[in-house]
Order: sequence, then C-alpha cells, then structure tokens
Amino acid sequence: MLAKQAWRLLNQKNSLFFRVYKARYFPTCSFLETKLSSNPLYVWKSLLQAQEVILEGSKWKVGSGTSMDIANHQWLPQPPSFRRDGPWPTKVRELMDEVTGQWDRTKLAYWFERHKCYDILSIPLNNLHANGILVWKENKSQSFTVKSVYGVV
Repeated sequence: MLAKQAWRLLNQKNSLFFRVYKARYFPTCSFLETKLSSNPLYVWKSLLQAQEVILEGSKWKVGSGTSMDIANHQWLPQPPSFRRDGPWPTKVRELMDEVTGQWDRTKLAYWFERHKCYDILSIPLNNLHANGILVWKENKSQSFTVKSVYGVV
C-alpha cells in the first residue's frame, strides 16, 4: 500500500497529498531524487523505502527527453553502455535530431554499440512536446496496481 502512495507522489501532482509532501520533503527535486532527511516522520521513511519498488517495476516513456537522464532513468530494456570514453551525453534529448524530431542515427552510432542503437531506435518519438512519463512495466496496461507490486517484491 505504501508503494501506491509513492506512485501517487509521482503521478498526481495536483493532489493535496503531493503538494504537502513536496513542500515539506522534496521542494527542489522530484520524489525519485529525494533522499532521507534528518528527523523524518515514520511515514516518510516508509515512502522512501517504496522508491526501490517503484524504480524496479517502472520504466520511462520518452517524451521530449529534456529531463530524462540517459544513465539514471530506466528508459531502455537494459542499462546503456557507451562504446567511447566520456564525456557522454547526459540527457536523452541530446540523442535526438532537433530538426526532424527523430533519433539522430549518427549520434547513436557514435556513442552506442549496434544492439543498443536498435533498442533506442525501436522507441517511438511521438510527443516531443511532453515530458517523459513513468509507466508501470509489470502489466500490459502499464498502470500501477497494488496486486502487480507483488510481482516486483
């Protein structure tokens, strides 16, 4: 049930629940980026423990790519591995062609192994004006359910 509340903190940003916790515990970052503060309430510590479950059972659906970190957000089936030494691009947006709104194949071929390029090219870029969204990967509907959490734990 705590994972459900953590999911709400990620997806219901207009709720009173979100606004109260955002103001108190993570005013300058997102829920997934926040760390345990000094003297937290028991409920907040429990919600932070649910972060691991959320991260394990979800994936990012690419939007504009401006806020999606290549190495730290799960947007690929397997974590990316670069074929060259850094400095690497940090945001997914840097792998897109600004003019066409599609993946920049030259950049992909430069930075990633061939199999990883195919993984990236298989991701559709439909809505480049929206932020990426977190979807639940543990069921076909990609919607969070308490029942589906038990497959992750």
